[in-house]
Amino acid sequence: MIINSFQITEDLQLQPLDSEEAVKATGSSGARTWIDLQDFEPDELEDWLDRLECKRLSKQLCLEARDRSGFYPLKNEILVVIPFLSAHTGDKHEVDYLALLCREHLLVTAHRTSIMTPQRRAEIQDSHEWLAERSISALVSALMNDLSLESVDSTTELKKTILALEERMDRDANDVQAEEILDVRSKLLAVASVVSDQLPPVQSLSTTDKGFFKLTDSRDFMNCALANLHAAERTLEWLDRRIGDLRSGFQMNAQDKTNRRLNLLTILTAIFTPITLLAGIWGMNFETMPELSFPFAYPAALVLMVIIGTGMYQFFRRNGWFD
Repeated sequence: MIINSFQITEDLQLQPLDSEEAVKATGSSGARTWIDLQDFEPDELEDWLDRLECKRLSKQLCLEARDRSGFYPLKNEILVVIPFLSAHTGDKHEVDYLALLCREHLLVTAHRTSIMTPQRRAEIQDSHEWLAERSISALVSALMNDLSLESVDSTTELKKTILALEERMDRDANDVQAEEILDVRSKLLAVASVVSDQLPPVQSLSTTDKGFFKLTDSRDFMNCALANLHAAERTLEWLDRRIGDLRSGFQMNAQDKTNRRLNLLTILTAIFTPITLLAGIWGMNFETMPELSFPFAYPAALVLMVIIGTGMYQFFRRNGWFD
């Protein structure tokens, strides 16, 4: 398990803390502490919740509802579970869940994969530039805004990929493979599921009236997160329709190629049918077949077959069957 602990100082800096110091700080009413738990086993998470003196219901929700999106307002705590797109692995979007247990003086976050990207670590060092006030609600609002921006970035990447596929389809439909369309659609579904599951908890947080979770100067961050998610949701709906158009275009192109092949087989069958008929007639074993006794019957038969085949080919060509 990886533990990162921070304390919000009076000058709005996120100061790193030792995990033991962080636990002690939670007992101080003047402290504002953030404890981040990553890659834990269930018993390790339960042990930490016990150390932080979590109530039975909040501990049960943390352990049982950690892998599904939700908003759980308790008496003196708020538990929020929100999905996010973890680090990409092999060009695939993996979905993880971030659980946030909010008290007046404490924020506990729990997740499997890392949220501490290099960019986010750099932002933590400059927290005084984006932290609106010295409160847990301000920290949570900033986190919600940051996660919504990640969803917007993923949506923008998908938009570029889909538009590039459309451009390739317009230039040469045979250049686009079915696997590419299916792959980008699976990515879109992953991002869309995250965005749709992020919206309800963020909306609930923005309207909560809990006395220990007041959004004053930090309300703009929460409103910005909502605006980002709504914009991403609308864009994803539009991109889903574009993927549908791509699939229709691909299927039409595949059907056209099949029709061309069937057309070629039809032409070849029509050309060789009279030749096959002649070969069948002359291959019959009757005693009286006068043409077989002619001196030049064999070369004459070959010439006749070539003339028939060439004539049929020219007929189909002039009538546009090879276009």
